This record gives sequence, structure tokens and C-alpha cells, in this order.
Amino acid sequence: MLRLNTGPSTAAWTAWLGCMGPVMLALNVALGALCAVFITDPDLQVVGALGLVPLVLLDGLIIILSVQYYRGAFWLDGRTLVRRGFPGRRRYDLTSAEVTVESAQPLWTPWRGGVLPRLIVRTSGGGTVRMWLRDPVRRGALLPPDQLAALAQAIDPWFRHPVAGRLRQLAADPLHGTL
Repeated sequence: MLRLNTGPSTAAWTAWLGCMGPVMLALNVALGALCAVFITDPDLQVVGALGLVPLVLLDGLIIILSVQYYRGAFWLDGRTLVRRGFPGRRRYDLTSAEVTVESAQPLWTPWRGGVLPRLIVRTSGGGTVRMWLRDPVRRGALLPPDQLAALAQAIDPWFRHPVAGRLRQLAADPLHGTL
């Protein structure tokens, strides 16, 4: 199985959890204690209860961002694209999938350099997955040439598919190619 340079590695994901877990715990304890002080005062109970709303929203936002960050990792297993996710890995058979490319503006990342290309894989009954070909988390870095070539080979070994042919050209000349 070939790990594609998209999303966080296991070490990066572990570091993310190692940082975010204690921060979320400390924030929840501090704001929860502050709200508890207000809730115990009969005149300020509403203020204390309303103070819990931003805490819940912040926790939800951090959880959503963490899940998106985690799901950004992909592998190639032969001609199957594999995405890490919850509760397990999802598999997308590239031999029977509709494969296209689109340009999109990344959200929820530090990338502010405009639109980036991403691969779209639609399988019958398997859903749709989108994978960045230029990773916004890594400042818009393109997948390495060997990974682009492997992805092109997985889509179509004869490179007749337009996306496979374009990925193969990009792998051969990554500095001058665009999608």
C-alpha cells in the first residue's frame, strides 16, 4: 500500500491529539467552573446557563476540524483509493469509478493562495470522495511525482483516461504542469 502525501501522518495526528486534548480539557474545566459559579447564584443562573453555549459550540468546532483533519489521509492499494476515516477506512475502486478533477478554495486551513486542484472519485453505491492534489495544509505542495504517477496508473494503466494522462504528464514535469 502506498501512502499519499495528503493529510496528517500518524505522528502528526498523534501530536494534534496530544495538544488539543489537554487544551480542550483545560478550557472546559475553566469555563465550566466559571459557569458553575454563576449558576449557583439565583440571580445569575440564566447568565451561567448561557455561558455554556459558547463552550459547547467551541467543542463542536474543534471536534469537526479534528475529524476533517484526520480524514485527509489517503493510500493507494493497487487500483483502489483508500481514505482514513471514522469508524474505519473507506475504499474506492478506481477501475469502475468516475474520476474527475476540480479546482476549489480550501476552507478551514491556513492556505490563502487561491484555488487548488482536487481529485473527485464517484463510485456507484460507494459515494464520492475528494482528495487534494495540492495539499492546502502543506502550503499547496503538489503530490510527489512518484505518487502522481502511481495515481495515474491506478486510474488507467494505459493512460487513456484524460485525468490519468494529465497526472502522468504532471508527474513527468511537475514544475511546468497544471491540471
